[in-house]
Amino acid sequence: MLQAFRLTFEEKRMWMTLGGSVLFAFVLAIGVILLDTRLITALDFFPPFLLTSVNLAKSILSLLAGSLFSVATFTFATMLSVISFYSSNFSPRTVENFLLHKTSMQTLGIFLGGFIYCLSSLFFMRSSENEYLVISATVALVYALACVVYFIKFVYNVATSVQLEKLVDKIYKDADAICEETIRYFREKPAFDHLPQIETLHQYTVRADRNGYVEYINFDRLVELSTEFDGITVLRFRIGDFLSVNEPLAIFYTNRKLEDEPRLQEVLNLSLTYETEPSTMFDPNFARKKLIEIALRAVSPGINDPNTAIHILHYKALLDAKFARLPGRFILMGKEQEGVDEEALRYSGCVFYDFNNFSKDLYESYWQLIHYMKTDISGVVALFDSLLTIAYAAHPKKLSYIKDYSNYLSNLTSPNFTERLDLQNIEERQQHILGITCDEQK
Repeated sequence: MLQAFRLTFEEKRMWMTLGGSVLFAFVLAIGVILLDTRLITALDFFPPFLLTSVNLAKSILSLLAGSLFSVATFTFATMLSVISFYSSNFSPRTVENFLLHKTSMQTLGIFLGGFIYCLSSLFFMRSSENEYLVISATVALVYALACVVYFIKFVYNVATSVQLEKLVDKIYKDADAICEETIRYFREKPAFDHLPQIETLHQYTVRADRNGYVEYINFDRLVELSTEFDGITVLRFRIGDFLSVNEPLAIFYTNRKLEDEPRLQEVLNLSLTYETEPSTMFDPNFARKKLIEIALRAVSPGINDPNTAIHILHYKALLDAKFARLPGRFILMGKEQEGVDEEALRYSGCVFYDFNNFSKDLYESYWQLIHYMKTDISGVVALFDSLLTIAYAAHPKKLSYIKDYSNYLSNLTSPNFTERLDLQNIEERQQHILGITCDEQK
């Protein structure tokens, strides 16, 4: 439940940050109005230099209202320009890295909130109050100073956000945190290289009842469901996959005939959270894919910046190495029954999840880059160097696949070069990968 709430909060974070700033200004306006109208008699305890006449307060508030609204318009226009720059030069999926940045939304919200504060304070200033001193102008002055600080932060954020190296570093750190959190959650679970041979009297195929990206799986609820129906659930999808209605979700193995199969279908679907677009919160593959998309844009004919792609490959390899060092592919969720030889009984009440399909992830994450970089010797060398980084950290069983993949990469790229030095450069790096042993990794 907590994880699902986190996902919902992440989707609404932009509106909550913007709305929170505006709400703060509105509450502040209410408090100041109560003081100025003497509904709360506390102004007598304030120092006299903090109070102004109503006429002066009106002048200050009128000036600030127009100024804050103008700056809010300028801030919004700047944000649109940066968003357009991100989409055209980096990747449309990187827009959220700027748009959801706390400083961006808070700055816009604070200026809009200041505009609301000034208008609200002006509306409740009556001519009959001319004999009173008010504090609304002083509060507005302090608010304006805070707006200046946030505007400076916003300008600095824009200046750093449009720098490619800063963006790559931020995306890498976000992806690294997601990978570490995911690995930490599954690390203590039993891992298998292959699914065990499960033979039961009955097998039920559970199908999706809606369309969308799977962004969260409630594994605890699935384990409870498997225990309740006395069977084994084998999930056929991963977080981040796009599913359509009637697409197989899982195979449920059990030795007893289910009389309430529709409930099994319903509850298992309710254990999943679907979204209309992918999210990086629980999907480390999508977090890594954002780096690849920037690299692809860099090597496109319109931009032709292979050095940026090479820079990104270094960081991408560090993320892939985290999963390369993990043993196994399938994770067992639930408690395995001890002292039982038959798989159908040993894993009853458990869930199998394809957590670390390393070979598929490695192949699919590099195939587009290989297509665009296979004729550039610097790009080909960078691809082999990234494989070398992954190989040094790989588990022995993952290392064998990396060596096979290096042969695949060599077969795709070597025919594009005829010069001896280019071929020698590729051959040296491939041999370096093939020569890595398990003892060398230790």
